[in-house]
Amino acid sequence: MARLNPRIDAKILDDSNSSTSGPKKTKTASMPPKTIEQANRILDALYDRSPTLSLCCQMSALTGLRYSDSAWLKYSDFYDKHGNFVEQVTVIQQKSYNMRLGRSGVELTKENRVAALRKSKVEIYTTQEIQKIVEETRYFSDGSEFLFANARSRTKDENGEVISRPMHVVSADRHHTAVQDELKLNFNLGTHSWRKFFALQLVRNGTTIEKIRDLLGQSSLASTDRYLHSFTHELRGEVQKVSLLE
Repeated sequence: MARLNPRIDAKILDDSNSSTSGPKKTKTASMPPKTIEQANRILDALYDRSPTLSLCCQMSALTGLRYSDSAWLKYSDFYDKHGNFVEQVTVIQQKSYNMRLGRSGVELTKENRVAALRKSKVEIYTTQEIQKIVEETRYFSDGSEFLFANARSRTKDENGEVISRPMHVVSADRHHTAVQDELKLNFNLGTHSWRKFFALQLVRNGTTIEKIRDLLGQSSLASTDRYLHSFTHELRGEVQKVSLLE
């Protein structure tokens, strides 16, 4: 059974579900929208299908968060104890954290957990657009602590209490596939398209690879370089300018 709340900082962590169900199926990598105009057409089409999903994808596009992190954002992440909207949010990336603790030979000690937490943190800098998204989610909220809680994803805990959760990533990707077909897009569209779109905009705005690494919460420049070149070759020209020749 999957965790009711997979956020790393959740009060209850069930580490008993560490077994796997066999090798993962490979799938075609998702790609980012090519332009801001195209991105907005896609987001509008997603909004027609699920406003909350569209808002979650907008959040990913503006922060670079994976769907697994963006979908579980809480209102308390964005407001201080006085109710003021914060300038930045610290997110512990689920994938990064789990990968660090899941490596062969890594013991689940307190020291290793603390180290994994520290290395998996990423800072999200808020903007007026992000604040607008947070506020708009309240129109669709059922009182849940999560911005993007989805009514169809509710479940019950062992005591029979209703637990609010966001849309499962499989369902979210199905909506993306439907929009891909609807708009006749010539690339594979998925929830991860928005993290890539964020990175693509940074590249086009001239952001250095060091800053892109930090904003994506990646561990090394090599990882960032491989990631960027998986969907764009726009950095190739910059790399070719590096030389020791006078």
